[in-house]
Amino acid sequence: MVHQYKLNGYNIVLDTCSGSVHTVDEVAYDVIEMYKTSSEDEIVAAMLKKYSHLPDVTEEEIRECIGDVKALEEAG
Repeated sequence: MVHQYKLNGYNIVLDTCSGSVHTVDEVAYDVIEMYKTSSEDEIVAAMLKKYSHLPDVTEEEIRECIGDVKALEEAG
């Protein structure tokens, strides 16, 4: 189970099954939030719309982030 929260400017993600604690950027935080309820294409579209003002947020970077989340999930 994953829990997310924001504290003192940090985006914190807890994986209670493994005991892992992650600090992530805004995009990764939003990707993780949408991961279970949205398709990859829906996540990409939402992130590109929300973060269009940031030049380093590209479709490729978002898909890589989704891939990282998927790999972590598959690793347990």
